[in-house]
Amino acid sequence: MRIHTLVFCGVMAGFAATGAQAQSIDFGDDASRWSNDGECDDPRFEGPGMTNTPLLDADIGHDATDCRAAFEAGRLSLRGGQAPSTGGKGQPAPAAQIVGGINFGDDSGEWSRDGECDDRRFFGSGMASGFSWDHVGRDASDCVAAFQSGTVRMWDYTEARAATQCSAIQFGDDSGSYPNDYECDDIRFEGPGAAMGMSIENMGGDASDCSRLCDYGVVFLRDY
Repeated sequence: MRIHTLVFCGVMAGFAATGAQAQSIDFGDDASRWSNDGECDDPRFEGPGMTNTPLLDADIGHDATDCRAAFEAGRLSLRGGQAPSTGGKGQPAPAAQIVGGINFGDDSGEWSRDGECDDRRFFGSGMASGFSWDHVGRDASDCVAAFQSGTVRMWDYTEARAATQCSAIQFGDDSGSYPNDYECDDIRFEGPGAAMGMSIENMGGDASDCSRLCDYGVVFLRDY
């Protein structure tokens, strides 16, 4: 019983800490078109409580109910594991770079300042040869430079969907690393059916998955 009591007290202390941290976060409102759907669409967060669709700056602070519920359930954390007002070790959080109305975030990513944009929200010749959702908002200097030079632009779900004609695409074969796993691993595509991490090595190598998901309207061309 003593062990059970200690475990229970530890769990309750964790809930209390989470609740206290939640009180310090401005979750915003429910103005997003995706609010109250049971998934957090706010790109300030990460974790299993997040949506698997592309994250948009327009949803920052506008999916409060979903994000608060997932955060308090322990299914979300702030990106980088940092409190909203600090950048770790008591230092001020890095200022977000906002250019052209886009929040590019900061340079906290593993591949920041290497001359390539690793932020998956963008597409174009200035992009890195591989990227994942982990890098969203964490490669600001590179992505701002590429955006201002015209070598990347923000990927738009609606525009990509309208421009993608699945019947005209050469999907290749299934020679890639992850064929037939029900996710599209071909870096030419984006959307809710795309894999978490994308690499140029799988271009044209996941035909069965990508063609099927394209036909069903859950992946579209990145460079449209």
